[in-house]
Amino acid sequence: MMVSSQLFVLLIVLTSTLTIDAARKACNIFGDPNVITFDGLKYKFGGECTYVLSMDCVDMSWIVYGEFSECGTGTCLEQISLFHTKNGARDSILIGRGWVINHDGKKIAYKQNEVFQIANIDMMFDGLYLTVTLAEEGVMLTYDGAMGLLITIDDTVQAGKTCGLCGNNDDLPENEESQLRDIGNDVRATGLYGVEALVFRWKVDRGNYCQYPEDIAHVDARRLPCGNDFRKNEAARAACQELVDNQELFKCHSTLDLNIFYEACLVDYCYIELLEEGYPIPCSTGSAYTKHCQSLGIPVRDEVWRSEMSCPDPATTQQAILSFGVEQPNNSPFSE
Repeated sequence: MMVSSQLFVLLIVLTSTLTIDAARKACNIFGDPNVITFDGLKYKFGGECTYVLSMDCVDMSWIVYGEFSECGTGTCLEQISLFHTKNGARDSILIGRGWVINHDGKKIAYKQNEVFQIANIDMMFDGLYLTVTLAEEGVMLTYDGAMGLLITIDDTVQAGKTCGLCGNNDDLPENEESQLRDIGNDVRATGLYGVEALVFRWKVDRGNYCQYPEDIAHVDARRLPCGNDFRKNEAARAACQELVDNQELFKCHSTLDLNIFYEACLVDYCYIELLEEGYPIPCSTGSAYTKHCQSLGIPVRDEVWRSEMSCPDPATTQQAILSFGVEQPNNSPFSE
């Protein structure tokens, strides 16, 4: 089997690990895309493609796919597909940018701050985050409507029994590529291993449509996140410094390392060209950090960290995300 050399540049990798100790574990996908697995492995990859983010590897009762597309010179999450099986019946929901929900080929209208059900799945939109709850399976999705998704699982999800880019949930970050099943991608023939093998294993590319980035030199996230562009490097450092200077966010630092998000912010600032005013990169990174912290039981207050960073108010951010997302039904979002 011949494998394109492009597969070997799937990743612009800066891997590290976090120590996670909580009843509810989280997988965080944000930015150009950064991934923190359930077991605390942090890695980065690139390319326009669809991947299995996470799934029940035993009964296949739930599967979450993520479609990634161009967002400047980087790639970001654009659409989420959730497949859910209950009592032998399988259903699916598509969620696109701007919190648009598609079920059975139709866009679903819904109201803000009210719980609603689609296909026996509880959902709620609070103005900035769409929450999808599979209560019986112990799984929850929190989507920011733009490019950030948090998948959380509780302790009823069996250790070692999840698959996908979010890892195997066995409390061992060093073996995320060791999983119970795959979707037929022959990793052995590629020569890939570790995180590269993990990403290759879970790409959905039956039609060979995936587009991978050109060779990119190893990124020094701290010193030269934007390469040799001096002014942009300085702008990135100044903008992302707000994250580590934020006292409300720092409350969570001993549980979830804020430096990892700072480094992700630097690189994302250089390569993502979406919502630069309505949802700036430091604010979207802060959002990803906050939701992760809250899922681990740390009471980071949304209104406080946002005000400390001079992020746009929630209404402005909502309108900015709606303006470049998929059009809501009836041109009237979050109404009856």
